[in-house]
Amino acid sequence: MTNSKGINALANLSTTTQFPPRPGHGTLGKKIVVYANYFKLIAPPNLSLTRYNVEVSPPATGKKLGRIFQLLLELPNFAGVATEWKSMIISTNDLNLPAGYTVQIPYKKEGEDEPLARAITYNVRVITPLTYLVSDLVKFLSSESPGPPYTQKAEVIQMMNAVFGHYPQAHPEVGSIGQNRHFSLDRSQANAHNIRVLGGGLESLRGYFLSVRPATGGLLLNVNVTHGVFFEPDRLDKLFPKLGTGNKITLAKKLNKLRVRVIHLPAKKGKKNQDVPRIKSICGFALTTDGRSEEHPPRVTVNGAGPTQVSFWLSDTPPATAPAAAAAGSKTTGKNKKPGGSQTGGLPANQYITVYDYFQIKYPHIQISDRNPVVNVGNKEHPMYLPAEVCVVLPGQPIGRRLSPLQTQEMITFACRKPWENANSIVGDGRAVLGLNPADNSISKAFGIQVGSSLVTVAARVLTPPQIKYKKGKQETAMTPRFGSWNMMNVQFHTGSNLGQWTYIYFQSNRGRGDNFSEGELRNTVNGFRTFLNSSGINAGGFISTPPPPTVYLYDGENARNDMIIRDIFRKFFLAAPAAKPRFVLCVLPYNDVALYNSIKTVGDTKAGIHTVCVVGSKFMKTNRQEQYFGNVSLKFNLKAGGINHTLDHGKLGIISEGKTMVVGLDVTHPSPGSKEGAPSVAGIVASVDKWLGQWPADFNVQLGKKEMVAALESMMISRLNVWKKRNGGALPVNIIMYRDGVSEGQYQLVLDEELPLIRNACRQLYPPDATKQGFPKVSIIICGKRHHTRFYPTAEKDADRSSNCEPGTIVDRGVTEVGSWDFFLQAHCCLQGTARSAHYYVILDEIFRGIKPTVQHKSAADALEELTHSMSHLFGRATKAVSLCPPAYYADLLCTRLRCYLSDQFDPQETSATPSVASGATGATGSKSKDDPIAIVAALKDSMFYI
Repeated sequence: MTNSKGINALANLSTTTQFPPRPGHGTLGKKIVVYANYFKLIAPPNLSLTRYNVEVSPPATGKKLGRIFQLLLELPNFAGVATEWKSMIISTNDLNLPAGYTVQIPYKKEGEDEPLARAITYNVRVITPLTYLVSDLVKFLSSESPGPPYTQKAEVIQMMNAVFGHYPQAHPEVGSIGQNRHFSLDRSQANAHNIRVLGGGLESLRGYFLSVRPATGGLLLNVNVTHGVFFEPDRLDKLFPKLGTGNKITLAKKLNKLRVRVIHLPAKKGKKNQDVPRIKSICGFALTTDGRSEEHPPRVTVNGAGPTQVSFWLSDTPPATAPAAAAAGSKTTGKNKKPGGSQTGGLPANQYITVYDYFQIKYPHIQISDRNPVVNVGNKEHPMYLPAEVCVVLPGQPIGRRLSPLQTQEMITFACRKPWENANSIVGDGRAVLGLNPADNSISKAFGIQVGSSLVTVAARVLTPPQIKYKKGKQETAMTPRFGSWNMMNVQFHTGSNLGQWTYIYFQSNRGRGDNFSEGELRNTVNGFRTFLNSSGINAGGFISTPPPPTVYLYDGENARNDMIIRDIFRKFFLAAPAAKPRFVLCVLPYNDVALYNSIKTVGDTKAGIHTVCVVGSKFMKTNRQEQYFGNVSLKFNLKAGGINHTLDHGKLGIISEGKTMVVGLDVTHPSPGSKEGAPSVAGIVASVDKWLGQWPADFNVQLGKKEMVAALESMMISRLNVWKKRNGGALPVNIIMYRDGVSEGQYQLVLDEELPLIRNACRQLYPPDATKQGFPKVSIIICGKRHHTRFYPTAEKDADRSSNCEPGTIVDRGVTEVGSWDFFLQAHCCLQGTARSAHYYVILDEIFRGIKPTVQHKSAADALEELTHSMSHLFGRATKAVSLCPPAYYADLLCTRLRCYLSDQFDPQETSATPSVASGATGATGSKSKDDPIAIVAALKDSMFYI
């Protein structure tokens, strides 16, 4: 769209009434064309979709609910419809169902010809049909002139996602995680490249993410490579040693609801003479409290017992569904029978028998070991026990817990692929798994929707990097980034700092053979590092030589003991005489260790008020490329001490260069799989203090777990405005630009509804009444994040970097974006390996950029925001390269990571419970911190970048 009429029309076009429309497309940079991981969708001209809500009672969830939908779709009335297997069905025409249509469906498992006598009958209501024209949405997305917003967009997209998700979710050879991620379960050699064993009984499968997206000109299908973690499909007795049987309680939790195929019995036959596997779900191990309400409860000597320690009652007249046909259980009856009889096959009758003896007599060909606990495939009231040797884990069962460091590394290695490899997988394996090929018998094909055969191409631009400014003596010197990075050899920090008094701690450990260097050699290296700091512009003259730096001995694996040792040494620093009290401590660690790092950061930041910088001794002492390592460590020292590492030419920072704009970064971190029940979420905020964007002091707040909106944003904003005021002679900022990280698409409006009023309230308390009446400060909010599935691939070798990704500075604001929404994708960084992931920026409020008059450099607000964001991506102080996420958001993310250190016993209880944390009860909605709060930052560090 190059004509002026079209560009002007963009300014008034919006798909919603809340968010600012796109002010035109960006024009800066070298124009190129890239592939995007989308397929074009072509719907029939008058395609209408009718959605029916489905209500099931009694309520069902998970696989059972999916099976009920399967049985519903087998009925003649519902032939050829699509579903998302949870709450609705979609048809291309009216199904002519009577109002309040209800059908009774007796539940039967897959492969069962008839429902069991005791099967639950479900009442399924199919109601409230609503019809939508897909073509109306396509016309709206294709329109070049402004019109009323299309209010049914979300509903149409939801139905289209159900249509395309139907095929993979219905296919028996495809496993799904949620509605969008689908994995081939093919175990043949042809699919072996998509499977990687991670160790510990887990494997990773390569699969595909699928989502219908609105875009300029119509609908697109976003397909991306994704990776999931699953249990290895192996026999339980082979899996147990890998999963670890030391802690039976933990192991039972891992196995809860795990589905297994029973292999000691012959396969059942269906009506079509097909083999029907016998599938059971594990509810846990044998417990001493199992089956207490039964006439003959099982006898279990200890929780998690093996087959010789679990006995059940065996009757001589088992019912037709006796567990003897499937498992050793206590459901057999045998009332009024005397013990001591016998059954056919040499089994005793009317008496207790161990699971081990039962299988030895009934299935002598199966070798049973007593080392493995038996599993309960019934329930706690009516248990049914099976030895591990007869249970095979079904493929495609995801595991929702944190991976070990080794598993994580294996996963990263598996997932790290060249861009062209992922693109080939999408066009090849991906289309087959998702049923997108013309030959596939998919619902989308039946609905007449065509899927493009190749990835779409979109217009992109490569922005010119800004010059990076350092000092050389008293003169300013500039350098130009190459491939997204630069080298600060022979230059000094733009604004050096004074470390004040500092020292180091030499941590030693009993792990392994110890360090291959002496205390004297370490002392010499630290002296060399001190010289390097001074030459870089940092005043490191305050090194404490008396008393000498301490050597501290740690004990491998004894986290609580090590924590006490670390607290003790920092207590001594804190209580030392002024001449021996350090402001900075360099911590030389024996190895990388999460618990050790958490302890040091927690006591340094929240108790002693001492800046800490951690290095691993073996790396710090390495003479090869030592100056580069020293340089990376010195970046942290200067930032923590209040210095500015490097700056940019003011022209590249637009409105910020006037010194009246505060930039804010905001993020929230949530409990992850493996966190304690009731663990809180923590919100972190950072903000600039001047036009240089070199220092970003921070504040934070503990709040209710898994709540994304920041409850205490008002007090957090007041604290940031007060710091700005203090650093700018009592003046407050005229503009506030916020980069908000971590918000999903469905929560954009919530930010305006819940967080924006808190920002306004904070300003009302600090600004003069006449300023707020005139609309000051002006506020713009940009949502940013990398948790999306859009990827770009170069179409020409000349536009690729050394890792076959797009060049640093690649920006896309058309083609895969909506014409009416103000958003763009920016890949500011150079991706060293794997496929680069652009950051996505979406403007939900703008009171600043539209007010800037067009210039020769910035023809529109789009150019101004895009170049500012790209330039700022070169101002991340901890690296000499452009970063993938704009620094305000990146710093807020680092702050949240540091807060997880303080709360490690809540977030990562398996790793360490050594560090102090906030009690889960101290997560009030107001979120105000008291002086007794265990994670209140000490005043000496509060207005610094302690989190770097």
